[in-house]
This record gives sequence, structure tokens and C-alpha cells, in this order.
Amino acid sequence: MEETRPVFVLAWVTVHGEPCTLMGKGGRVLFVEHPERGWEIPGGHIEPGETPDEAMLRELLEETGLEGVIRSWNTTYYPKGWVAHVVVNPTEENEWRVDDTKVAKVGWWKDVPPLIEWTHDEFMDLSRWCSEGTTTA
Repeated sequence: MEETRPVFVLAWVTVHGEPCTLMGKGGRVLFVEHPERGWEIPGGHIEPGETPDEAMLRELLEETGLEGVIRSWNTTYYPKGWVAHVVVNPTEENEWRVDDTKVAKVGWWKDVPPLIEWTHDEFMDLSRWCSEGTTTA
């Protein structure tokens, strides 16, 4: 069966060399703060002519200034979107180069941050997916 092309992509970003551990149990995940939607994981819509990989890496760069490597995709969690496990090299908190007016802040979180539009369960489910199904070797 052929996979349906996603409308949007999201990134579950961890640090290269750190374990992708369940949130609240160690490790850390990168979140961006949208002015209206609150804290969320980086991502966005796929532009015409882009592959999901190209869109994911473009969105990550625009929203955080970071370049990453896609380790795996979760193509089933959201009906119209895919979530990539992306690893990045360690960076200092003050090194964010945001090129997106819809990102107010960027930060690493060890637990699910305060949410407005997303749910705690969504991020715990994705955390579980990453910790059980992918590696950051």
C-alpha cells in the first residue's frame, strides 16, 4: 500500500548522542513557542515541489537555526501529517537563529512545556514512540 503524502511535517528533535528517552525520565526535546498557539514542536506545511524530508529540514532551520538529520518517520500518528525524529548537534541556548516571525522562543524541555493548543497526551505519545522505536546513535 502506498503512503499518502502528508500536508504538514513536525519534528521530534533530540540531541545527537543523547538517548531519546521518555519525557520526564531524562533527555530533552526541542520546542518552539508560537505567539498564539504556545509551545509546540517545530514544523509546518509542505511547499509545492518539496519532499517531506526537504520540508522538515527547511522548517527546522527557519524556526530554530539548526540543521538536523532525520532518523525516522512516524507516518501514522496524525491523519494529515508526519512526525520525524530529528537529531541535532548540541547547541547553547543563546545560539538560536530564528527566521520565522511565528516563533517567539526556542528551548529544550525535559518535560512537556505549558500548552495552549496541543495536548500533553500528544507529546507523551510521541515521546513514547521515539523512546521505544528509534535510536540516536
